[in-house]
Amino acid sequence: MIATCLTVANEAAYQNVWSGKDPADFTTDLALLASGHASVLAIAAEWERAAGGAADAKAQAETTLENIAHLTARACYNHFKKSGDLDRAGKVNYTKTDIVKLRAQELIHTTTAIRDIATQATSAPAATARGITASRVAQLTQAINDYSAVINAPRGQIVNRSTLSKEIAKDTAALMQLVRDMDDLVIQFAGTADGDRFVTAWKQARIIVDSGSGHSDAKPITPLNPV
Repeated sequence: MIATCLTVANEAAYQNVWSGKDPADFTTDLALLASGHASVLAIAAEWERAAGGAADAKAQAETTLENIAHLTARACYNHFKKSGDLDRAGKVNYTKTDIVKLRAQELIHTTTAIRDIATQATSAPAATARGITASRVAQLTQAINDYSAVINAPRGQIVNRSTLSKEIAKDTAALMQLVRDMDDLVIQFAGTADGDRFVTAWKQARIIVDSGSGHSDAKPITPLNPV
């Protein structure tokens, strides 16, 4: 609605109605409305970035860790089973589903245990032939570190998103009040053909329609302080 009001007021056909004319406060308030609207849009864009970026990074790091941990665990299981070390084979006998079910600190704890067992096994003569390599252990270590670094980021972004939401709500409420105050100024431009058209266009811009209803017969909601 605010964007529509700004568009209407700045149309070439209506600028001559208010530009340089009394009540002059309309020009001042229109500038405040434009800058305030731009500020809210900037905060909204920041809100969207906070909503997705960190969560995406966490999901990617989690998937990478799950994949390399699974490969390492199966390589270790194969090695220990063939070596007759059933005790350590049992400690790394994880399916992909088992690992994917793990969350947060539990995932870190389990994959670290797999990494430590694999590290011990790399010195065995047949370890490399069975997929337990220093390179794979290093990849698992890196994946654990990467996941640990981002594990708390989404929570921090949620807190940041909540703060931004409150800021958007507060600033939007202030802009709505400014528009209501401008209603009392707009009606003073009536009395000429151009002025009357401008007042009518402003009134139409001030009508808020629920565009999310999906019904063509949706009725407009009249503002509390219509002009």
